[in-house]
Amino acid sequence: MPNNNVDVSQLYEVGNKKFFAAALNSNGTFGEKTYHEGLVEVKIEFTQEVTEISADDNPAFITLASAVTGEGTVKFAVLPYAVYSKFFNVTTDSNGAVIISGKSKSPKQVAFGYYSQVGDGSESLFTMYKAVFSLPSLNSVSFDGKTIRDLTLNVKVQPYDYTDAADKKQQVSYTILNSELNKEIWSAVQDEIYIPDKEVG
Repeated sequence: MPNNNVDVSQLYEVGNKKFFAAALNSNGTFGEKTYHEGLVEVKIEFTQEVTEISADDNPAFITLASAVTGEGTVKFAVLPYAVYSKFFNVTTDSNGAVIISGKSKSPKQVAFGYYSQVGDGSESLFTMYKAVFSLPSLNSVSFDGKTIRDLTLNVKVQPYDYTDAADKKQQVSYTILNSELNKEIWSAVQDEIYIPDKEVG
């Protein structure tokens, strides 16, 4: 059982590391979770629209909330082509040239995340489940066909559908696992994308 007696809300976090990504397949499953070096910064702002409906002289008789969505940037110091191609519809031709084209193709959807060091010495694992990255501006990067340096990617995060422990359909935009609070499952969630309420082990 998770330890719910520790309040980590006041613990500071430093550093980003161990960026990972996995393809989100059309059937809702995830591809292989792979780790990559070179993460510099993650800045994503999450928002939720709240609508209040008046009735019976109560201005908030009914309160409705939309799904949580996010938008921001992920910055890398270096990003190999093998990682870059996970985010975008890119291929190489018979001569090895990189072909970038999105015509008649839906943008790739991926899960991604990273780790941060918490002030108590533990680690936190952040996972975003349904993200679409935008192609970077060519005038801001050096692109040699293999590596993109000092690269900032724009990203949008949408909620992902899953089934909870009560067999009800739910949505998640991101999750946080902590190596201390969730130590019973921590080692088991490193190799695959963690899905809420799914049996781990």
